[in-house]
Amino acid sequence: MNVKRWIAIGLGVLADSREVGRLLKQHPERVRAGRDWLLVEEEQDNDSRELRHLALWRRRTWNAADAVEPYERLVAVRARAWGADHPLVLDTRLGLAAVRAEAGNVAGAGTTYEHLLSDMVRVLGEDHPRIPWVRRNLAHWRRTKHWVPPPLPRMNDLEGRAREDALRDEPHDTAVMRHLAQVRWRQGDEAGAVEAYEHVLTERLRAWGPDHDVVLVTRLTMADMRAEAGDVAGALEAYENLLADMVRVHGPEHRGTRWTRHKLTQWRGLSGGSSLHGR
Repeated sequence: MNVKRWIAIGLGVLADSREVGRLLKQHPERVRAGRDWLLVEEEQDNDSRELRHLALWRRRTWNAADAVEPYERLVAVRARAWGADHPLVLDTRLGLAAVRAEAGNVAGAGTTYEHLLSDMVRVLGEDHPRIPWVRRNLAHWRRTKHWVPPPLPRMNDLEGRAREDALRDEPHDTAVMRHLAQVRWRQGDEAGAVEAYEHVLTERLRAWGPDHDVVLVTRLTMADMRAEAGDVAGALEAYENLLADMVRVHGPEHRGTRWTRHKLTQWRGLSGGSSLHGR
């Protein structure tokens, strides 16, 4: 596969998002969960909306130190509105733990994850998919003494706007889930976005198999999402597994292999990284 084709796939590859947007407007109940409606309602309150936007803007421009305080206020505001045990409040605390780590307060992040784990197990149960997320990051930050997040720009879109022949016939339901993941990401529901995008990855794996270029790039996007949503431990594991498959499928010097290696190095918090000249 040539470089132009790789770039086209990496930029995006999805059917017309306007069509998906129309479906969301006409039949939102088909894809929106209770969490989505709560966030829509929250947008109607000026103070809550401004607080959410402030927290997101500071975090996504890598100003995590100043994002901690609005995230703490956001947790308190949502707890008063929806109850301390509401799943979206617990996910907001998940985001707060990540922001503390990104601000350099590794010990504070570990403590936040520790308190959150007991509440999530009590409310959601041991088998809830969010529990492994909390457990692995609690273990990760307990053994991490110092960490500086990589100076990478935050993604605005999960996948770009470019089109790709391989995905023009993608099932409409898969496209809807991808668009839902985008909507959640943009409104700051990063844990919910990861959850929706996991469905996209599952369906693409079923349709094309594990070695298809689109699936590999989807896995890269999934790892990026996990990293930026605060699941650094999960992202590192995803990058490591993807790197092994990239080397096997494309070889060690392929652009996608080198980019995956670079991301893995940066999110580990190590200096330097693989050269990406000529990418």
